[in-house]
Formats: sequence, structure tokens, C-alpha cells
Amino acid sequence: KLTPSQLNIMKTLWDKKEPMIASDFVQLDSSMNLNSVQSALRSLLKKNYIEVSDIVYSGKVLTRRYIPVVSSEDYASENINGVLEDLLQYVESENDIKVIERLQEKLEERKKILERKS
Repeated sequence: KLTPSQLNIMKTLWDKKEPMIASDFVQLDSSMNLNSVQSALRSLLKKNYIEVSDIVYSGKVLTRRYIPVVSSEDYASENINGVLEDLLQYVESENDIKVIERLQEKLEERKKILERKS
């Protein structure tokens, strides 16, 4: 699983659909800082979620540009099984009927929305 900051970087790469350098992420989201972005990029490289596309000049400094190796669709399908397992375990261990009813309501709402679309 990816951390929130790693997932944020992946979503940005998927949305932009072009190679990006670390400072691009900070420019797009001022809540990020360069050190955190670089740390997340190193982790994503180790996990093989991204790769170095090429090396370019950023001002007078050479820097790496990154592209995703894993598509958003692959990431979603890879992680949906774990999410479903967690949810099923949660439901099986839940003893508060109001919580179960709320989950059921949300599922019914979503089902109606999907039925209208088809």
C-alpha cells in the first residue's frame, strides 16, 4: 500500500500524463515540501511504481524526471482485493446495528446511482 503522500504523487503523475521533476509537485501543491516529495519519489522508485524518464536541466542543475510504471487502473485492481477483505472483516466484527444500517444505506444509494447510469 502507498502512503497518502505517495498516492498523491502517483495521482499527479497519472493526471499530468507527462514526465515531472520533484519541484513540479511542490509548484502544483504548495502544501508539499521538496524534501517530502523527494523521499516519496525514492520510495516509489524502490517499489517500482515509477521510473526515471530522463535527466534534464532545471535551471543550472541536472534533475530526474519521473513517469509512472503502474497505471491507475492497475493500482486500483491491485488494491481492491485488500480493501474488500478489510471491509468484510470490519463488517463481520461490527456489533453496532446502527453502523451496519448506515453501511447498508450507503451501499443502496450507490447501487441506485449505478442503476440510473446503465
